Amino acid sequence: MKVLLLSISDRIGGAAIGAYRLHRALRKARIDSQMLVLYKATADPTVHRLAAQLGFVARARRRLAEKRHAQRLRGNPRAPHSDHWSLNLFDYPIAEVINRFAADIVHLHWVGDNFLPLSQLPLVNAPLVCTLRDNWFFTGGCHYPGDCARFRASCGDCPQLLAGGADDLSAKVFRHKQRAFAAANMAVVALGDWIASRARESALLGAARIEVIGNAIDGDIFKPLDRAQARHALNLPQDKRLLLFGALGGTSDKRKGFAHLQAALARLDDEAGIELVVFGARQPEALEPSLPLHQVGWLRDELSLSLLYSACDVFALPSLQDTSPKTVMEALACGTPCVAFAGSGAADMIRPPGNGYLARLADSDDLRAGILWALSKDWDRAALHKEIIAHYSETSIARQHIQLYQSLL
Repeated sequence: MKVLLLSISDRIGGAAIGAYRLHRALRKARIDSQMLVLYKATADPTVHRLAAQLGFVARARRRLAEKRHAQRLRGNPRAPHSDHWSLNLFDYPIAEVINRFAADIVHLHWVGDNFLPLSQLPLVNAPLVCTLRDNWFFTGGCHYPGDCARFRASCGDCPQLLAGGADDLSAKVFRHKQRAFAAANMAVVALGDWIASRARESALLGAARIEVIGNAIDGDIFKPLDRAQARHALNLPQDKRLLLFGALGGTSDKRKGFAHLQAALARLDDEAGIELVVFGARQPEALEPSLPLHQVGWLRDELSLSLLYSACDVFALPSLQDTSPKTVMEALACGTPCVAFAGSGAADMIRPPGNGYLARLADSDDLRAGILWALSKDWDRAALHKEIIAHYSETSIARQHIQLYQSLL
């Protein structure tokens, strides 16, 4: 069986990493998996950069489509709380490239920013699968709608658009998706129950076949390492309780809930021996923690991430909406308990009291209570690893995808 995975990148961003890990798992399962990406970051020869597959005229059409996409977004200003948007309304012949791979299944992942124009979907010759790496496939353009539930009926009067109206940009994108999806007949993979329930409630995907299959993780890389050695390698103190936070663009994005973590941390400053470890922040000065801070920056290789998770006592994820945060899976695989808010994708992996704590949504006091509770426990790190790998091992996730693919042929 030959499968082609489409993702805007193979390593840049959590969605891309999730897609690449599936690609790697499928190849280990002896599936001829190939990836088509816009931005290639690995040296993997089975990952193909789109520009190398397009001729001169097609490349020019793609650049023009990308420019028109950006212009259309600029011409429709959004509210300050608005997250990322993709329209995918501007055509160029990517379906011709996809069809040249002669894949049995074409599997779509994060394809926003006009990487895969909606008009191209019905032109793909193979059965389609899409993985919901955020909410975009069932909204009128936003990747995360926040409290808005218009996607359940029809978008329009969008609260994220400053110039709204019943026939605003979100309504137009919604109609384009209706036409494209009706012609394409996609099967849908939801990474967890939270995003699956939203998709089933949506007007665009409510009638689609939706299967819940999580992200894959390599348990030979993400596993509990000796804590003292990990702290020594990262120059972290041996005699402190270390709380880990991944500020992967999260200090400025309200959806990531950093303000709630800051409020919780402010109430921890009288707790002796707790220190904060932060990775991924571009602007450490924006953190303003009330606890002693250890800034480790960007860790791009998986072994360094495994060391970091193993070095820390608890991982905190204050996101208000996240589809299936890979950081939670990685932390648990390394034997580090997690504290997060209920009502989002993290709840698919955190099962209190066995491996962490789920605080009431947007409740900083409860988040603080959960952090203190998790720090006070003596965790069986091997058991945390065993449980998460039982659900999300590469072998298991690849097998579930292969079964889905076979059912579509």
